[in-house]
Amino acid sequence: MSARKAVTKQIALRYQRAGRKTKTALLTELVNLTGWHRDYARTALRRALDPPSPRKAPVGRKPTYPADLQPGLVLCWAVLRAPASKLLAASMGYLVPMLRAEKALDVTEAPAALLMRMSASTIDRRLAGERARMRLRGRSPTKPGSLLKSQIPVRT
Repeated sequence: MSARKAVTKQIALRYQRAGRKTKTALLTELVNLTGWHRDYARTALRRALDPPSPRKAPVGRKPTYPADLQPGLVLCWAVLRAPASKLLAASMGYLVPMLRAEKALDVTEAPAALLMRMSASTIDRRLAGERARMRLRGRSPTKPGSLLKSQIPVRT
């Protein structure tokens, strides 16, 4: 693709200054080199000398809670044995300073403050992957057996 762009740019420089008959010959040359349709080749020649359009900045808000808070949140959740997010959010105020004092949670003041003010719904979104990883998958271990069938009297 970059070779086609380079060829198009070289021909576009000559195409811009050429007369009508020369433009037809240059267009035919570009079609033969690239395999493009004449209409597309003409458009490519016109656009080859335009300056590249600036990239758009990503739309949306910047994240309030950075990704490096995730391990600390998972640790707090695991210490309390995986409570619901409302209980976890309510207990973060005393849990985070206690874990920092014990040196179990290695975060500075700013991330600790962010952890303590995180809402229950944000905690739910952040821990969705951890909860999914803990969910049991597969078939149930209980299977029908003949032992129970022999103990139930059936009137025939």
